[in-house]
Amino acid sequence: MAQPAPAPVGILSLGALGVAFHYHLTASAGPGEQRTGFLRRVGAAAERWGPAARLRTETPSGLRDEPLAPLLLGSLAEAAATDALPEIVLVVTNPDQLFGVLVDYVAVVEHEHRAGRLTAGTARLPLLVLCANGIYFQRLRSNFLELLEEATLLGRLPDLWPDLMPSVVGRLMRGVTIQTALRRGGGAEAVYRPGPPGRTQLTGGDRARRAAAVARLAGYGAWFEDAGDLPPTRVEFNKAMVNLASNVIGLLASVDAAGKFRRLTVGEISAPVRQAQIRELVEAVVDVGRGVGVYRAEESVETIFRETLQAQAGTAGHVPSSLQWLEQQIVAGTLGPGLSPTEKWLLEPLQHYARSLSNAAATEYFEGLEREVKATFARAKTV
Repeated sequence: MAQPAPAPVGILSLGALGVAFHYHLTASAGPGEQRTGFLRRVGAAAERWGPAARLRTETPSGLRDEPLAPLLLGSLAEAAATDALPEIVLVVTNPDQLFGVLVDYVAVVEHEHRAGRLTAGTARLPLLVLCANGIYFQRLRSNFLELLEEATLLGRLPDLWPDLMPSVVGRLMRGVTIQTALRRGGGAEAVYRPGPPGRTQLTGGDRARRAAAVARLAGYGAWFEDAGDLPPTRVEFNKAMVNLASNVIGLLASVDAAGKFRRLTVGEISAPVRQAQIRELVEAVVDVGRGVGVYRAEESVETIFRETLQAQAGTAGHVPSSLQWLEQQIVAGTLGPGLSPTEKWLLEPLQHYARSLSNAAATEYFEGLEREVKATFARAKTV
């Protein structure tokens, strides 16, 4: 009996954003049509997902309850070993887990080499679309090249230059998304609530493969677009502006002087009382962005500020992910020092750029934001 075809789209891994992608990509699927499957990171706990586990999703038409087991594809390496690799993998892990995903992907490249398909030009390598928040694509692309070169040096891969390397690296893309999602509970008891369809722009990678990915994903009815010639860092900066305005400003406003946390929506965060604070943030990001060639000198700060407010208005009823994370940490009693994952991969790259440009004012501004967020976490005690 022939093996069923693998799901065309893999989602790595199972979380609120991943379930939102799964929901929007499968909303128009026909009976028995499997469009998506969930992949896990190597080392991530898998035992909590037993054979009877269910995936519960709150939708406008009611609770969608489906068995989880048929959707689980294992890790990237396990999927490769069983010929279950999807065509496209949407990576929705925390940004600090992305390097590990690249390590897992290089193991798949090595698997395809051992199978004799890499040099034959028939390698079954999925397109890897990094959808985590942050400013990181250029750094991770360099990491990807280094991992491939190291595998070559150690004899696990053949010399990839000049023909194979562009084909492999061209599969790495950035997916900058404004898709919203919520989760109630944890583990196998979690209930997910996808937000309305949100735009995901694909950038980077090989142009033809990127266009094919957008055609596949948008063809399933989800909101995916090709960013065209916009470089990944520009698209990341544009999204970082909205993330910072909603998540960082939201974190600072969500905990009062006594340490009590209050859930705030994006609409509440972007209220007129905080717009001067948001504008100061936009000015600092644009200043650094101009220094690294992301924004042109003639681009107006006022226009970008208004565009940021407009983007926030599109998700006015959503509670930003960092506020959801903070609430979960407070309730669980696990809130520690340092930055939350999203803020780490937004503020630290901006600080690095500012220092590289010898921009003392921007460096102090972003370091000051980091201090304020850490002080907010140290103060937070109750919900």
